[in-house]
Amino acid sequence: MTVATKQKRPPMTEEEARTFQGFSVANAARVMLALEQRGCDCEPYADVFTFRRWLPQGRVVAKGEKGIPLPVVVTTEGDEEEEGRRMLRTSYVFCRCQTTERGTK
Repeated sequence: MTVATKQKRPPMTEEEARTFQGFSVANAARVMLALEQRGCDCEPYADVFTFRRWLPQGRVVAKGEKGIPLPVVVTTEGDEEEEGRRMLRTSYVFCRCQTTERGTK
């Protein structure tokens, strides 16, 4: 049995923060529904990112803002003897309306 250690990720560039490896129609629909309820005209995958993806873009989530919860499947790395495990986690995303430029209040 292996012990999982959390590795620190290298900082993301602005371009990396705006691009995605995959696209989920179900998550985009969830985000659109949440944005409609808020009366926001932001678009999924263009104006909606995680807290960590907003930082390289020069923006930060405003204090007190609540994120939109999305289910995410995370795969852990395995070793020679055992395969990685797939786990369901929740990730929170924020639209542009919920952020401010870094360094401003």
